[in-house]
Amino acid sequence: MDTQKLKLKSKKLSSGRFQINFSTEGLTDGFYGYLLAEPHTSVHDVIKKIDHHLKGMANTERYFQRNLFSFGNRKNNSGRILIFKK
Repeated sequence: MDTQKLKLKSKKLSSGRFQINFSTEGLTDGFYGYLLAEPHTSVHDVIKKIDHHLKGMANTERYFQRNLFSFGNRKNNSGRILIFKK
């Protein structure tokens, strides 16, 4: 996210987790989405996870078909993020 701004809003859910609404603005296509985070997750970790997924979307075939290319162990909680193009 070199040339993009990231906006974050959070909402505490009844489960104790946080729903984080994020959006990007910048020179490239804008994105928005939602992330489910545990209460002890730092803002730095949230930004790092969003950045990781946005960079992964640059290679759409690999990103959207992860099971075809994943031979190692994957983090099971990576499905707690939804990203959409504006």
